[in-house]
Amino acid sequence: MAPAARESSLCPQTSLTAAYLDGELEPPAAEEFESHARACAACSSSLLEQRRLLCLLDTAFDETFEKRVELPRDFTRQLKARARNDLSGVRDRRERRRALQICAALGAAAFALLGFAALDAVTGPALRAAGAASGMLGVAGRASAEAGSGAGVVLRAVAGRVVSGSAPALLLVVLVAAGLALLLRLIKGYHRASARE
Repeated sequence: MAPAARESSLCPQTSLTAAYLDGELEPPAAEEFESHARACAACSSSLLEQRRLLCLLDTAFDETFEKRVELPRDFTRQLKARARNDLSGVRDRRERRRALQICAALGAAAFALLGFAALDAVTGPALRAAGAASGMLGVAGRASAEAGSGAGVVLRAVAGRVVSGSAPALLLVVLVAAGLALLLRLIKGYHRASARE
């Protein structure tokens, strides 16, 4: 650690140095700091360092701003013409195709750099959603198949009765329709109950 920094860490009033130099202290506080800085080596060193820094900055900025940059004649017109020429290639079909190829290459490079973990993070949710949808379709398909086979059994039994002539045909048709309606209602209730779980 530098000696000045070590000394400044010993005196808490060195924090007032910047406020004193900026003129932010009230006149009595400024006079008190001046008298303290004369007696305190840490504050006097800090005050000297900050004054040197301010002088250096003033000199640097004065020299920079005194130098005027001369712009060429018709600078604005030339700038507009160059901007139009630079942007004309963007409208070209070749330029668009090249930009698309560059974007595709950058995307491929990003996936290569991020690795398969990033690919899994991107595609994983979509694959899980597709798996859940296929499971639901499978359940619906099995339920439909079972309902169809049950309806087939009922229809065979009714057809056997109708053909044998042991019961009136209209009554059997009504019973089959009621049975199918009841079966569909039971299947619907089953699916609602399984969806709640």
